[in-house]
Amino acid sequence: MSARVIEFPEQGITGTLVRYAEGGGEPVELDARGPVALSSGSRLVYVVDATGAADADGAGEAPGELDRDALAAALAQLPSDAFVVADLSGATDAMVRAIAGQRALRTLVLAGDFTDEGVAALGGMPELADLVLESPRFTGAGLAALAGSRTAASLDSLVLSEATAFRPEHLRALSEAPHLTSLTFEGMPVDHTLAGAVLAHLPRVAEVSVAERPGHALDPGVLERLLAAGLCVNGIAAPPEYAALFAGAAAEADQAGQEGQGDGEDESEDEDDMGGDEPPEERGVLREVVEEDELERLLAGPVPVLVGLTAPWCGPCAFLTPVLEDVVEAHGAALTGVKVDVDRAAWAQKRFAVLGVPTVLLLRDGREVFRFSGAATRRRIGEWLATAGVPGGTAR
Repeated sequence: MSARVIEFPEQGITGTLVRYAEGGGEPVELDARGPVALSSGSRLVYVVDATGAADADGAGEAPGELDRDALAAALAQLPSDAFVVADLSGATDAMVRAIAGQRALRTLVLAGDFTDEGVAALGGMPELADLVLESPRFTGAGLAALAGSRTAASLDSLVLSEATAFRPEHLRALSEAPHLTSLTFEGMPVDHTLAGAVLAHLPRVAEVSVAERPGHALDPGVLERLLAAGLCVNGIAAPPEYAALFAGAAAEADQAGQEGQGDGEDESEDEDDMGGDEPPEERGVLREVVEEDELERLLAGPVPVLVGLTAPWCGPCAFLTPVLEDVVEAHGAALTGVKVDVDRAAWAQKRFAVLGVPTVLLLRDGREVFRFSGAATRRRIGEWLATAGVPGGTAR
């Protein structure tokens, strides 16, 4: 039985329309034409690539294949709750303004030659949690229009990709965004000016990811500054007193990676590290802890403790746990490994201020030395442990 019907233009709109059920089930590709029935709990994802398409005035590399202005007009006519995810490549300001009318969007990915004028139209999206902006013409000035908006109030993460014209001072427009905790920079330099703007204007940001172009590695001084401020950078976090240590280790790892790119060994070994499609069997190397008192007894001992926070419903956890087992086994008596199921041990997430799993922490003398979230290879975890002074491991 249909819960509602979304009316698309009879002539249809260009792009791919996918229906998925939030409770599970296989996604189904639909024709974005005429009435589209949605059952309770089903949502729509819209993806279109208008790169190189023509505008109405004939500007563009492929006249006649796709009229981007016509597409923008079609998007503007849709009901405001048509999509929960939209991914627009080749986006123009007109397309951005049109998709801004989708009030139910949770994730919006925009890549193209749009400007600040288009971004300024995105202020009325009360459900938007994740926003990706990729345009060499975007300077950040358009963020000013989002200050105090419904979009700023809902935003959790912001990705700036290839925004080579971006000016750091414009981040101040998001200083009052109450839920913005994750910031990603892709293909753009992250220097002290940008780092300073992040720290000055985005006090709630807890996680920063940097994916720069090859040959433009993150300056160790910048990395140290971000770590020392308590941020998680590229998945790793450490107390301020360890910031310089881990920044230096990251710089050494980047240098080693660049030197080893010629033979391709590092990349293939890392891929092997993460396993195939099926997670390896767990071997019981990690001690399972449910009661907080039991963890306290381990922390009181002379050996550092590697704590993996996991959950039975967490897919990445199933792949990471065997990796942690190998790491702990390789370090022998120099390291104790612990696995904590956050569903069974409700105290764990609050104690370690963890929002998601998998999260892994190294604790020595009861104090946190470093932590990381998500997947990591044996090699990388071994490097972090070596930096922290845990002896005896062999990275494979």
